[in-house]
Amino acid sequence: MYHLSDLQQRLGISQTQNNDFFWEWTDHLPLLNSQEQQSIDRLKQRYDYQRVEGLLLESTINLVVTSPLLELLGFIDPPFHVKSPYGISLELEDPIETIRGFIDVLVLQKRLWILTVESKRTSISIPAAFPQILAYMAANPDRQHPNYGMVTNGDEFVFLKLGVTGEYDASRSFSLFPRKHELGAVAQVLKALGQIVLEQSVV
Repeated sequence: MYHLSDLQQRLGISQTQNNDFFWEWTDHLPLLNSQEQQSIDRLKQRYDYQRVEGLLLESTINLVVTSPLLELLGFIDPPFHVKSPYGISLELEDPIETIRGFIDVLVLQKRLWILTVESKRTSISIPAAFPQILAYMAANPDRQHPNYGMVTNGDEFVFLKLGVTGEYDASRSFSLFPRKHELGAVAQVLKALGQIVLEQSVV
């Protein structure tokens, strides 16, 4: 596993101090139509039903939340291309126990990265996956424009941006569990990032 300090030294990336750097997750977000909102509500109901039994494995998170969300927003259809080239084990040292999990990665249109993190015993925090997704994004040969990412462990979603000069930043965390319902906001940000990536790919 990478550490942020390693990436900063090896790849020359650093977190920006510019509060306006990652404006894409807050500005001019597209609205959801009534059909999309109804589908979002159904996904949340399914998630709540499965989540009440305990932590969800990566395969269940993808089945119940991530894949249906991407399909709903059109990311499975043209002109998007989906690749799943990565799948790595994750091991973190905790004061009580060693936490082992897995990271599954999807790449949409070469510059929109989706990571799902799971652990079989305890929930892995989203920031634990930041070094890995930033390493993938930094190694992407398509760096004429910013790369964007989304990381989820099923309970939370966080978006990231890596600029062409190596600066990066993250959004706030969007929560689904236990009571909040921010899946609609997640969908809006995803739609916005997808539109940006498509527009820049034809320039």
